[in-house]
Amino acid sequence: MPCYPSRVPVSPESRDLPPPLVTLDRVDVRLGGRSLVEGVSVTLREGAGLALLGPNGSGKSTLLRLLRGEEWPHPSSAGRRLFHLSGEPSESPIGVRERMALVSPELQDRYVRRDLDLRVEAVIRSGFWDAIYPESAASPEQAARIREVADALGVGHLLGRSMLSLSRGEGRRVLLARALAPRPVALLLDEAADGLDAGARGAFLEAVSAILGGGTAVAMATHRDEEIVAEIDEVVRLDAGRVVGRERRSDGARTAATPGVQGGSSRPRPDDVPAAGEPVFTLRAVTVLVDGTAVLRDLDWTVRRGERWGVVGPNGAGKSTLLRLLAGEEQPVEGEIERLDLGPHADRFALAGRIGLVSPELQARHRNPTRAEWVVASGFEGAVGVGEAPPPGRLAAARAAMDRLGVGALAGRDVLGLSYGELRKVLIARALAPGPEVLLLDEPLAGLDRDARAFALSVIEGAAKSGVTVVMVTHHGDELPGAAIRRARLEDGALRVTDGLPSP
Repeated sequence: MPCYPSRVPVSPESRDLPPPLVTLDRVDVRLGGRSLVEGVSVTLREGAGLALLGPNGSGKSTLLRLLRGEEWPHPSSAGRRLFHLSGEPSESPIGVRERMALVSPELQDRYVRRDLDLRVEAVIRSGFWDAIYPESAASPEQAARIREVADALGVGHLLGRSMLSLSRGEGRRVLLARALAPRPVALLLDEAADGLDAGARGAFLEAVSAILGGGTAVAMATHRDEEIVAEIDEVVRLDAGRVVGRERRSDGARTAATPGVQGGSSRPRPDDVPAAGEPVFTLRAVTVLVDGTAVLRDLDWTVRRGERWGVVGPNGAGKSTLLRLLAGEEQPVEGEIERLDLGPHADRFALAGRIGLVSPELQARHRNPTRAEWVVASGFEGAVGVGEAPPPGRLAAARAAMDRLGVGALAGRDVLGLSYGELRKVLIARALAPGPEVLLLDEPLAGLDRDARAFALSVIEGAAKSGVTVVMVTHHGDELPGAAIRRARLEDGALRVTDGLPSP
């Protein structure tokens, strides 16, 4: 791919061990008296690939921030951190961030949380200053580079669009273009493939391979072994903030990633499936506009009480818009939708407590200082945050939902101190706490490690078996609950029921 620099020459003798960019030697990080990483020793090397694996809260994101100079080692660390980007080793992180680019769900969330209505071209341009806003107009050289990386990553046609109008997957590719625009010496990826459809995920990982092949170092944190590209040189496994395993990968030992949709859910036994009842959502010739563009067009669809739907489709197809429509956050410009027993004009306030919603956009808006149990209790009102302590009954229900998800220990924690995956589990508990009639789940397992995904999925399946209607959007076939017996595919704004067909 033409947008990546050529590989830095490495002599045959040192090919297996290129010079270091950053070394962490027995480093600790603490926050609010808690240890986030402890005694960690890791080296990021020129042109080399480093993969970080581990469960939620294991310290992967903290380690990436350490490598980039965003996080400081605790003064009592037994060792120290050294940067080697300027030849002589230095403890100072000054100038490091400008040369080491980061792509993460949290970075994408900042645009949503602040309602930053920037054009895609401006978002990519901001990468030259490592800022959210670009500091000035693009020079001719910068403009050419923006077009080069945008076209290479398949987002050239989006340059004039608002960042807020993009799907999760489209936005992630834009952020990768932003990271690559200034030609960094290292690219840091924190669960960067989450939210991408199978095709986009494959293209994204191919781009990561090309970046490594072009001589840019890559450190990638992921929960999915299959996302570790073949060019990765070392795999480090973390647990509870400590390194618990390492694997040096020779060329012969590497195996290519297989980023397609994985597996599929088995069909449930008939006695696991409550009989479908009256309609809970009825769409008649519905069209929804987003920024003047018809994202959903002329939809006719009925979801009945007790049904379980799995909705798939490529990035930008309108899946998230569809769930926002069902949740009362969007209204049709043409046609009519009836929600529950509330008629065609019900909004999210009328549906509060009766519908439980989980989505990346909802998570993006939960980054203000708040106790986790208060966030869970806010599900009764459908609000983002609460202004005062919830009533005792709601707080008890919130704690019970957190225990159900295995995150009861997080109840008193500030959500700002939670990892992305921990916050996602808190938001699943928020959806379940009021005892909703319907669960609307938009990539609900994104950011969760393998065991956490399996556990959360079992909780969702339990709710479905109790009669809760489930509509779930996902890009991973193995994330559909076994009870998702109705399937639909959304593409180009049109919905097609695919029951009885192979999983898309």
